[in-house]
Amino acid sequence: MPYLGLFKGDEVLPPQVPDGTTVECPACGEGMSVVRSHNRGGAFVSRHFSHKSGGKGGGSGDGSGDGDCPGESEIHHKMKAIAYARLENEHPEATIELESNLKGRIPDVLLEFPEPCDPYGKGIAVEAQYRNKGKDKEAVVEHYLDLEYSVAWLEEDDFTTHDVDLSSILSVWPYALPDRYGTEGYPDVTRWLRQEKSPTVEVEVPIPADYWMSFDKSGEWVTIAEKNIKRRGSARISRTPDGHLTFSLGKAKGWGKSESLSVQVVPNDVVKLRSFADDLDQKAFGEARPSPEECDPEWHELSKKWFSGSPTVTTWITAALPDPHGDSGVVVTLWKKKEETEYLPVGIQPYAADNLRDLADLLERAFEIERN
Repeated sequence: MPYLGLFKGDEVLPPQVPDGTTVECPACGEGMSVVRSHNRGGAFVSRHFSHKSGGKGGGSGDGSGDGDCPGESEIHHKMKAIAYARLENEHPEATIELESNLKGRIPDVLLEFPEPCDPYGKGIAVEAQYRNKGKDKEAVVEHYLDLEYSVAWLEEDDFTTHDVDLSSILSVWPYALPDRYGTEGYPDVTRWLRQEKSPTVEVEVPIPADYWMSFDKSGEWVTIAEKNIKRRGSARISRTPDGHLTFSLGKAKGWGKSESLSVQVVPNDVVKLRSFADDLDQKAFGEARPSPEECDPEWHELSKKWFSGSPTVTTWITAALPDPHGDSGVVVTLWKKKEETEYLPVGIQPYAADNLRDLADLLERAFEIERN
């Protein structure tokens, strides 16, 4: 089933041309007609093109076969076209556009409702990912959720020949809360209900060494402490089954999924982690933060600290501004290199600096206990 055609010399997808339009096949040059979205044998078939002649060898003309034409739609185009058709079929009341700008980001498909609705909010932004692993998924998803749009982050595995599974849409509710700005003029009780509530009080109680050593933790991963560095992201120190201490970053991916990366640390790394937290205070969120004119155009590095790690693994942590001229915030990335490089970027909030400093203090205490 072709999903890419040429119309007046320009590449077009099926949703971009009206019924009855004839387009040219970019592979064989023959004319193709538009086939509307429909159901066949109980299965959804997205809007697509079909060779009028069957494609150099005949065919049914209904899209079930295009003869021996060697052309296949560029896969990313096909993914966008199928997602568009599926959303159009499920939400006929909504407005749908391909590659429409949404406050500085351009989703592959953007669906907008006439009025915000539960649970999708103002609409659904679709990111169809094909061999593009360079996007900061966390930042993109948060951008759309902050604007009260749900997000469909689609991979190649979510698609069949002519349909897509949209069950993994990350909806505005409950994954994003209404903003608390613009409440001036509201009655006092409304402002009170929407204000930032006081955070839960947490008190760190040092673990007595005798109590710590009274447990047999062999063969287990033990979390010593964990601190939030954003709404759905954290930093953690743990003890491995073989007795080493590790530092890790983790973040939620939605729908109960998460990802994390851990690196081994030694006593000297306490000072480096504390120094990194100080850099965040000053260079990321304080007076020492560079102006956009002083920054590199993309991924301006604010701080880099090398951990001692282990003899065979190189590890380090960085803080950077992905887009110094935009509002994408600060990203902390944990790096680990042995034969290949692993890394995990996490967008952070200003309170991350204090929480990382607290973790450094707890890590220092853990090493003291281990020595005794």
